[in-house]
Amino acid sequence: MKIPKTTTDKPYIEFRFDKNGKVKLTATSDWWGGINCGFHSTNGTRGNTCLPKDLDRYMAAYRKREIREIEREMAVLQVKLERLKSTF
Repeated sequence: MKIPKTTTDKPYIEFRFDKNGKVKLTATSDWWGGINCGFHSTNGTRGNTCLPKDLDRYMAAYRKREIREIEREMAVLQVKLERLKSTF
């Protein structure tokens, strides 16, 4: 993965995951609020921004958050499925 060069105008690295899980890195001037934050785009991409020195740490935290979110969704769906099975 090639890390883009940052400048004083664009000091942050944006990592963006597409719908298929592929990551794209770009330099940006936008800041999305820290390691526990991020963004969800209308085109289905999701990601966050950070300083270049923090990229590995931010990406690891982002992936852990996404995994926890999917696990919660699965637990809710499992409860709904069991409820449906028991009513018929």
